[in-house]
Amino acid sequence: MNVLDLLTRLDGEILSNKARAVVDNKIVILARMNGTEWEYTDEGQELANKHSNEVVAESEAKTTRTRKAKDVPAEPVAVESADVEPEL
Repeated sequence: MNVLDLLTRLDGEILSNKARAVVDNKIVILARMNGTEWEYTDEGQELANKHSNEVVAESEAKTTRTRKAKDVPAEPVAVESADVEPEL
């Protein structure tokens, strides 16, 4: 999970070359800009690992669901078509 994904997930913001979010009513600096790269802080890396695992668990939960068919006829039904005149 990259910094921007984590910011979106935590509803965070970028301010003064720092990525921050409010977690448990406390402002946490997730990462700092170093040149053109984001570098996680220790707290940010822990949160990224935690939320990365949650994203994987959520995606697995979504893919394991199955739909049940409702009122599906056992045999195909023949449909008769009516003659229709073309519109001019």
